[in-house]
Amino acid sequence: MKTSYYGDTNIGNVRPKNEDNFVLKEVWGGTHLLAVVIDGVGGNGGGDVAAELAARCIAEHFYESERTANSLDILQAAVVFANNSIYAQHYNPWLSQMSCVLTAVLINLETGRLDVCHVGDTRLYMLKDCVLTKVTSDHSIVGSKEESGQITELEAMVHPSRNIITRSIGKEMLYDGSEFIQTHTLHLEPCTLMLCSDGLYDMVHSSHMKGILQEPIPADERVEKLIDAALEAGGKDNVTVIVIDLMK
Repeated sequence: MKTSYYGDTNIGNVRPKNEDNFVLKEVWGGTHLLAVVIDGVGGNGGGDVAAELAARCIAEHFYESERTANSLDILQAAVVFANNSIYAQHYNPWLSQMSCVLTAVLINLETGRLDVCHVGDTRLYMLKDCVLTKVTSDHSIVGSKEESGQITELEAMVHPSRNIITRSIGKEMLYDGSEFIQTHTLHLEPCTLMLCSDGLYDMVHSSHMKGILQEPIPADERVEKLIDAALEAGGKDNVTVIVIDLMK
């Protein structure tokens, strides 16, 4: 499959530092695309450290791993490696509360296979045939209520508990095959994928995101328009966006 992709992150208008991070690179000789959006948790307790460590560990894992048919296993092992590396830093009192949430995807550019590993409230969306679908499920109190229909998207965007997560990376030791990590494997047809932190969807309604993603402009311009929309709406959090176009 042909692909075009771009990612960027912004500190926002309020936060003193950027605790988001991301990975976007071709791996295994350009046969696969690895994309990860990470949102650090812990504030002064090292959320930015957790996010940077997760990004580095996942990228290093793919650098050191050989391509196999079990690509989801490799992706999940990379997330477990990141988790345990963060957890190992908890001996430091300044970092004892740090963790992160993340959404990681691995796309086989030859077959269109998509592997997903997800923990927390970062998100993966798919735009196909003019329909925007959220692929991942939020591990958060408000996200669960929105997904079950108890509250609307607009109510979720302003809910006082919207930042309370129920699952994060780095809080406890994990092992390969852990069900703690939400996984998916899909076969992609031409579509657009978007990974983002909550700094985007807490500020920008899905209908607005869809409109920007559908614009006939390059991926980098859509990423910057999405980030600008979040900033114009208040930019109350760090915001990170990756857009990936997949074509025949």
